[in-house]
Amino acid sequence: MSEETVESRQLLSNLSFCVIDLETTGGNHEMDKIIEIGMVRVQGLKIVEEKNILIDPEMNIPDFIQKLTSIKQKDVKGQPIIEDVIDDILDFIGEDIIVAHNTSFDVPFLNSVLRRTGRNELKNKVICTNVMTKHMIPEIMNSNLNYMSQLFNIGHTNAHRASDDARATANLLLKYLDIFIDKGIKKVNQLYYPRNKFELDRVHFDKSNSKEEILAKIEENPISMVLTFKGKRGLILGVLPIEKPREEVEIINQMLDTIEWEILTVKLTKPFIEGIFQFNNHFMKYPDDVRETILEYLNERYNNKKVSKEYTVSSLDFVICHHLVREQFIVYSFLHLNTNTKAIFKFPAQKKKMLQFLNSLNNRFENNQKGRRKNLLHAQIIPLVESYLYQNRSNNKYLFLSRKVLKEPREDIFKFLEQFSNENKDNYLFPTQSL
Repeated sequence: MSEETVESRQLLSNLSFCVIDLETTGGNHEMDKIIEIGMVRVQGLKIVEEKNILIDPEMNIPDFIQKLTSIKQKDVKGQPIIEDVIDDILDFIGEDIIVAHNTSFDVPFLNSVLRRTGRNELKNKVICTNVMTKHMIPEIMNSNLNYMSQLFNIGHTNAHRASDDARATANLLLKYLDIFIDKGIKKVNQLYYPRNKFELDRVHFDKSNSKEEILAKIEENPISMVLTFKGKRGLILGVLPIEKPREEVEIINQMLDTIEWEILTVKLTKPFIEGIFQFNNHFMKYPDDVRETILEYLNERYNNKKVSKEYTVSSLDFVICHHLVREQFIVYSFLHLNTNTKAIFKFPAQKKKMLQFLNSLNNRFENNQKGRRKNLLHAQIIPLVESYLYQNRSNNKYLFLSRKVLKEPREDIFKFLEQFSNENKDNYLFPTQSL
């Protein structure tokens, strides 16, 4: 364990957190009432204490809330009212850092109770694991607690009950604290705004890192990635897409030795074609020798110059790929291919939204573009993209969706997409495996 890791662990070990979750009669903290509160204390990087309280709201619990939480009117009958337990709640919270998976809901609700009962509002520092998730996994489309529990293999069998939600949130917090330690957190303030260093899909190196250290980190992740080399003032000097890091150490070594870089960012990318698109985005800005070296390498490795007509850039309509995050798709439109942007959808939760997006692109192509294709691929990269996609046309990494398919019944399209989703055999389980 490095000295930096020891210091980071000590920093976070000294903190005390109170994780809370509320179940209420509704979403209006001025009108609705708390029916259950779950609280979990985290100290020394472990759960040390739990408390759960059912509360009589002194009003009817709406049917949809009873169905959502499984808390019936009879369950709260005879339970204490909030005025009788609020001091116990405050005593449990103490001066801890308050944590919730949606603090914008839980904390205002508690403060509303405190105001109504003539008490001061909470002055504790507050951390939201939902906001934290969106910083640490920037491209995640759904960050609700149940989904995050699935992604991080956290037991969460009784969602929408305060004790189980609070415990799941506490375990998610512990996962994140371990990540902060691994990434060398130096200040407690970085917990509240974990940007530019704590993303799980990337890691940054500078000249203080040895080449051996850099290569070790790259080789321990057997998934496609992009290496971005930056010089002084953040100038991008080169973007190197890598599909199989353990097989491509030679070119990585060469770039590390020949580019006069100041900052190196290694970012996991799925699919690999995204790496080629990122290489394309700054194509003419690289030094000539760097551009020529990377292009020559990519062509030698991925371009066998064999492509049938239906896989050319001028013939493809839509290419759908599995995203790094499970249950997410990336959609690329070759009708108007902008390699600076991409559309991401959670499937099947956003399948209707995804189909609507595809149809809107198709309608724009037919009505506004008048059937004329547009793309931002540099001419020297087009053959590389075409050859790579053609070689990978049947390995379930890419789904080629034609405009003709969009004319089929909606349910048939959904089945087609569902089959593609179910055949994803990738065993790299991001974010439990990450940078």
